[in-house]
Amino acid sequence: MTNPDQPTPFLDPEQFAGAIETFLRTQEGVTVSERNGMDLVLRVGAKDLQLNLANIYAAYQQNPAELAAVVSTLERSLRSYDSARQITSFAELRERVYPMLKPLTLLATVRDRKLPMLIYRPFLADLMICYVIDEPGSVAYINEQHIERWQIGEHELHEQAIANLRRRTDERGTFTIAGEGAQRLIVANTQDGFDATRLLLVPLLATWRPQFPGSMVIGIPNRDFLIAFSDTDSTILSNVAQQVQFDATERENGLTDQLFTFVDGQIREYMWE
Repeated sequence: MTNPDQPTPFLDPEQFAGAIETFLRTQEGVTVSERNGMDLVLRVGAKDLQLNLANIYAAYQQNPAELAAVVSTLERSLRSYDSARQITSFAELRERVYPMLKPLTLLATVRDRKLPMLIYRPFLADLMICYVIDEPGSVAYINEQHIERWQIGEHELHEQAIANLRRRTDERGTFTIAGEGAQRLIVANTQDGFDATRLLLVPLLATWRPQFPGSMVIGIPNRDFLIAFSDTDSTILSNVAQQVQFDATERENGLTDQLFTFVDGQIREYMWE
């Protein structure tokens, strides 16, 4: 990363995040306090930032040969970063606000670093819904200081974030669908950092539900993966559950090995019989 013009092997998410961290540590005025997977805690000048690299990694995946350009875009974004800190009107950025599922353990990191507390809602299975601003190549977490400055309530923020994710999914969301009946699988593979969070889109789940006999079961082992399937085939249920468990602990940006289901228009934890 010290010489972005040199050709490099393709980097997996962990290697990419490590390379970005190393690069940022060489930049004057940038202090990297901590990295957890694709999440970075930094200080740029006098500004404390919580940065997620999902979007910039997605840009790198599309054209690995342009690593230098991707890094340059990130650096410019950080140098000019002011939307989350300086914009006083929520109307100016409301179209760029999204929800994101994260482990509740992220709150401990925020407290330990003495950073402003994130705006969040507890979800299921030790997860929470937090909120981010979509920036070029990254996302910035929304905290209590932001909504105080913008003079909005948490409910308004949540409703806008969900509406934006629904629109983004309608415009860009891609799903792999395979099999029929008990063998039907639907996989979210947009790779934009919000695949697991699409679990929150109740109207989307409602369109999927009739395609599955028995109960529709959903796994979100990491941020960039969501799979929906039926529980009527015990072999498929067991195999997918085992893979979800493995991916939740071994893959980058792990979330949970808990399975979910959709009953009476509500997302619930799936209970094995």
